[in-house]
Amino acid sequence: MKITNHLRRVLAATLLGLGCHTAALHAQNIMLHLDAPQGIDAQTLATDIGTLKITFSNSKDFFDTSLYAANTLDFGSDYYNNGKDSYHHYFSRELTLNADDGNGNAWWGNTNKIEFKFDNLRRYVSGRTDQPIYYRIYNPHFSRIITGQIDPTDAEEVTLHHTELVQARRVAFMPPVGRDGNAVPAILAPDLRTGACRNSSSGRVNMHDLTEPFARYVYKGDTLRYLVAPESSELALHADSIVVTDTTTCVTTDYRKAVECHFYITDSQGQLCPVSNGQLASVYYSSKRGRGYGDYNFGGICFKLTAPDGTHAAYALPGRQTFQLYGPTVQTTDPDFLMPYNADRGYILGEVTIPASTEPVSLSIAQSKPLRVTTTLADAAPYADHLQFSAHTYVSPPYSWAENEKMTVLCKEVSRQIKGNDLVVTTLVEGSTTYLSLALNAQYGAQSDTIASVLSNQCNVYDYKNDPRTELTQEDFHFDGAKLPPFSKLHPVKFIVPCHLLQQGEKLYIHGQFGDDWYSTRCSTFATHHEGCAKSLKPGTATPMPYDTLTVILPEGNHEWYVCKEKEGTRPDSAYLHTFTLANTDTLTQTIYDREFTMLRVSDFDSDNIYVYTNNAPATHRYKRYKVDGSRHKQIHYALEEIPLHPGYNDYTVSYRQIKIQKDTLAGVDYGIETPRDYYDDPQSPEYVPHFNGYNAYNPDSEWNNGLAAYIKKTDTATLDSAIMVSSRNEVDLVMGKDEGYRPYYFVRIPPSTADTTVTAYTQPGVRTKFTYKGESLRKMKMALSRLDMFLGTERTRVVPGSYFTRYSCLNLVPGHYTMEGEFYNEGSEEYFPFAVTFTIEADHPTTIELCPDPTAVAAVPANSAPAKAAACYAPDGRRISTPQPGLNIIKMTDGTVRKVIVK
Repeated sequence: MKITNHLRRVLAATLLGLGCHTAALHAQNIMLHLDAPQGIDAQTLATDIGTLKITFSNSKDFFDTSLYAANTLDFGSDYYNNGKDSYHHYFSRELTLNADDGNGNAWWGNTNKIEFKFDNLRRYVSGRTDQPIYYRIYNPHFSRIITGQIDPTDAEEVTLHHTELVQARRVAFMPPVGRDGNAVPAILAPDLRTGACRNSSSGRVNMHDLTEPFARYVYKGDTLRYLVAPESSELALHADSIVVTDTTTCVTTDYRKAVECHFYITDSQGQLCPVSNGQLASVYYSSKRGRGYGDYNFGGICFKLTAPDGTHAAYALPGRQTFQLYGPTVQTTDPDFLMPYNADRGYILGEVTIPASTEPVSLSIAQSKPLRVTTTLADAAPYADHLQFSAHTYVSPPYSWAENEKMTVLCKEVSRQIKGNDLVVTTLVEGSTTYLSLALNAQYGAQSDTIASVLSNQCNVYDYKNDPRTELTQEDFHFDGAKLPPFSKLHPVKFIVPCHLLQQGEKLYIHGQFGDDWYSTRCSTFATHHEGCAKSLKPGTATPMPYDTLTVILPEGNHEWYVCKEKEGTRPDSAYLHTFTLANTDTLTQTIYDREFTMLRVSDFDSDNIYVYTNNAPATHRYKRYKVDGSRHKQIHYALEEIPLHPGYNDYTVSYRQIKIQKDTLAGVDYGIETPRDYYDDPQSPEYVPHFNGYNAYNPDSEWNNGLAAYIKKTDTATLDSAIMVSSRNEVDLVMGKDEGYRPYYFVRIPPSTADTTVTAYTQPGVRTKFTYKGESLRKMKMALSRLDMFLGTERTRVVPGSYFTRYSCLNLVPGHYTMEGEFYNEGSEEYFPFAVTFTIEADHPTTIELCPDPTAVAAVPANSAPAKAAACYAPDGRRISTPQPGLNIIKMTDGTVRKVIVK
């Protein structure tokens, strides 16, 4: 047997020690035989493990499990099958535990050789005929993942025999013992080489309940590092290791040996200071920089014990242990004390050594190390009120959730003095973190105009020998090689910018150079209007658009500037780029380049809406408003208008009219406003007229419809004043109905008008009306309703059923005269079946309507009606045709009648 290692990454190879068995066989029928650990009876194996899962794949990446550990994923999951790789496919089956292989040894395998047919497996995983099938076997009780591949061949049958587990030995983890001698609920991470996590968002990954014994099968001679996390607010988690021997090992974590620990933070004077607030928990983070135990971002089981002096306390077993403190308050008399945060988002991580002791021990998890830094800035006195210092560092897991996360470091100003024309500032900076930087920025408060500057830079507080630098000048501030410009050569430059550019997210970017060496004397900054800028439009004036003045403090030299939405450093086209030279006597004003723009202000009730287009503005702007105000008796506002635009400023006011619904007190009514949908048979033909509003069936909850947003109670006789407000320029459909039973919805078309409109709702009891087609129910015909035009009364109120119409062949119709025409579509035969009928519904008289009466029957035409025209033509088999053909034709007329015509 040949054992081949298929893991490519060093981490996974070291971590898992995976073996890969290769069978150079193309088996029609496959038997898999996995030997169980020797010396373990089948009953114990059944209790510990039971059946196993084998997973097949068409991907060799299936063997690379380093991503599981790196991303803290469950090793039993199909990582690549969870949206990570759409080209790889997987198929899993179970392997049954068998008590005896004939030699007294237990084994796992498939019960039927036909169960694993090679061709079936290849089809399940979308494999190619000339490529292998890969497989792996994993169980959380194993310390290794067993992998293999099946190569193509013509053999009829084969057995894949794995013996890797024969030398594995059983390690039994027992529930931990509490300080009172009783078992303590806990969870177990049985192998610290794998990524694991316990938190509120991911659950327990590669961790297991330890309320009862948990067995792990490990190779003899391997070192097994594990962790026990008690479900307790008094006991710290415990990480330890064992070397697996040739016999079964039992591991019991006994907290009767735990030490009472009191936790403090040491101030700069060396005093242990009690921590009176915050949250303290024990944590474990693996050395591979990843997520760990203890829920860094979410907070784990926080300790509730306190020492007599009020500081946090817990019981922990002797050894090295990490603790995590969030949001602490420290009792100290040290005037220079700064909280020694070393992890992002207000956390302190500290590793301590817990000695064996029967008495309480005092432990410090962090120490304040304030550094007194004095910075002298030549000729900076004019800017003394605006220059501020801050400190930061960069941290990575486990001190942050992401790599190279910027973290604020505490600092406070001790003094600020003006000496001649120089500015001298002394700052205390917390120096307990590495890669510490002191940053200089110019801060300006909210003013009528915005002020920005190039005075933003930083310096390292520690030198290359890791010694603190306590005396700084502006020469020490250089980020990425760029220095601070001389304060004596700074001047304000004013940029005049139209507000509409800044309001839509554009910024002013400036790049310049104040010396001969481009690398060290380059400078850049950006500016936009400040939050306090509230300049309003001036409609009706020659200059309705206000302007902002952006004042930027720049050094003498050559500069370029532009306005755009792009991030800093992205140069625009040369047409938008401007340059200037700033001399020592200049007071410059730069007015932004002219740019075509169109601005529209839409006044709508009590609000103004501003729309700005720069370059290539459209000819019209589509303005849509559909608002349901529940606080005002379900008031509906509807407007959908194409507003013409011209370059410059456009002012538009939406005017409204009221639509009022009146009714009796027989029933309540739901109502809403829909945008009309009109379709044509053939828009190019003047003979054809609009006939279809786009609703075969109305669903008020569809995302494409506005829906029935409001309701008139049964006892009300009309909508309230201003309940339905529609733009006077809009044609709309007022929809009324009840989403119940077989009641249809009624669409009343309301044309544009400046006058109010009153509509009467249909509230009479519905009459049960069944529909048939050639004597069959619509449900039995299994045809889709492809088009429907149904109208009530001489006012031609459109009637639209719900989606149940063709399902139940039934409607509850109010009394009145109806016209109804449309088409059914049979998907099987791809044929259309037209219908056109007129009928009258009488109160309390249920009836049945035949939708396909004798086509030779011609309805009477009213004497005063306009001559009917042909609207559509059909062959005898129901197919729709463009023009009459020789033989029998069925002609549908514009008045709803149907004629039978024979063409010779």
